[in-house]
Amino acid sequence: MNRKRFQICTAALCLLFLLAGLARALLSPETEIAYENRPARRWPAFSAGAFLRGDYQAAAEDALADQLPEASRMKKLYNICDTSLALPLIRFLGRDGGYVGFRDICFLKDMLVVRPVPLSEKEAALKESARRISAWAEASPGTDFYVYYIETDRDLNLETGEKTGLFDCLAAELTLPAGHVERLRIDSFDDYHRDFFKTDHHWNAAGSYRGYTELCALLNAEPLPQPEKYTVPACYRGTRAAGVEGVPAEDFTVNLYDCPDMRVTIPAGPIPDYGMQALLVNGELEHVSYGSVFGVDCGELVFDTGKPGKNLLVMGDSYDNAVVKPLAAGFEKTYCVDLRSYAGELGRPFVMAEVLREHDIDAVLFVGGIDYFGATLPNMEGG
Repeated sequence: MNRKRFQICTAALCLLFLLAGLARALLSPETEIAYENRPARRWPAFSAGAFLRGDYQAAAEDALADQLPEASRMKKLYNICDTSLALPLIRFLGRDGGYVGFRDICFLKDMLVVRPVPLSEKEAALKESARRISAWAEASPGTDFYVYYIETDRDLNLETGEKTGLFDCLAAELTLPAGHVERLRIDSFDDYHRDFFKTDHHWNAAGSYRGYTELCALLNAEPLPQPEKYTVPACYRGTRAAGVEGVPAEDFTVNLYDCPDMRVTIPAGPIPDYGMQALLVNGELEHVSYGSVFGVDCGELVFDTGKPGKNLLVMGDSYDNAVVKPLAAGFEKTYCVDLRSYAGELGRPFVMAEVLREHDIDAVLFVGGIDYFGATLPNMEGG
């Protein structure tokens, strides 16, 4: 009897927990999953078509997962528990240098890195992504398409400098005009050490500035004057060191571009600015993270300079957060789309042809690394 009561109580508590998430999603939804640097998914609007395709059910499941009480904290706690035992161990084993790791993360000299990705694991996905981009370009003769691939520690062996050929595979399959495909090239550990954080997978101020200037050259846009730099010393531990004691904090440097005034809009409406660099400089930012400084990932982010010019569509992930605002300074309107949350935030699937037509897009830029192009550009079947 006691066992049966326990099972009933456990089931009842689980049901109450799910109902609490449902009530929150419908009545007072969470707006942001801070730990994952993105807006929280909202309960989708019902439509018969979406229900029959299964899209409505999938979106509802995602919303429920985000709206459960303490969802963000639970995700953070899981990651801390998952890495707090692994990272001290691999740090000890790798104290003399070299790839020594547990799961995916390794210590190499003074950096937390990951092992390179074999081409065989991503070849099919890269070719499919190239096929889709090429098909959209061919179907949109009035719009220029560009690809900027960001090489990281996943693209080469940082001990030997041997490349895995991921970018070459993607570039070989693209049928874009000459000069429309470029990359942030990383050929050695020194290159990676210069351009990326020690405890995070994102590019640092040096890498993102190099990326920005190369993007301006790729798009034939006039770059802003070289920015001033502002550094907060020993304040930052990135996602690869989340919750692990003993990993030294690193400096966090930002590029302070002299951007013109522009209107910034997310799906929820206009916002004062994108990112919190002003708070960082003023010493008012309580917690320094890539997302808090450079901006949360959004399904669609719009910059409007109000000056006549071309309209740009940027298709990417969190790498572009550090460069899209200065890049937008060279265009009339810049639309930044993150496909991971586009459908959930805007309530409709992404369809390239519709977006190009609706926003009168002159140029499309795909920007990201292997995690982006190697995922066959999910949720982009339309258009």
